[in-house]
Amino acid sequence: MKHLLVLAALSAFTITGFMAGKAEAYVVSPSCESSKVLTKLKRQFNQTEKLYWHRGHRISEIHSAHLHSDMANYDSPIGRQYCHATAIFDDGSKRKMHFLIEDNAGFAGFGWNVEYCVHGLDPWKYYDGYCRVLSP
Repeated sequence: MKHLLVLAALSAFTITGFMAGKAEAYVVSPSCESSKVLTKLKRQFNQTEKLYWHRGHRISEIHSAHLHSDMANYDSPIGRQYCHATAIFDDGSKRKMHFLIEDNAGFAGFGWNVEYCVHGLDPWKYYDGYCRVLSP
């Protein structure tokens, strides 16, 4: 049984790109324009607004998503894409949105993660008052 567990653990590390203690990222994160990313952004914002902020804002669409800066070539195992977009709300209003896509930053370091900030709608100043944390 022990051998089976060790074999399963080793094969999991090999599949994800970790061999002999050296981390080599094989995760390819989606682009800024990817429907996966935009859907995740809308879902996260709308859920956070409903659970915590209660202001009545709801993103209906995200337009003009584009790459602002790519930090994949630096000496970090986490590749980063800094993106900009326009968030369109149910009432028709528009606001600038900044978001960051990180490689190897999903659950337990596998997969990708996205963080976002909408101008004027960061009440706790988590990403600074003007979303400067998500702008390289």
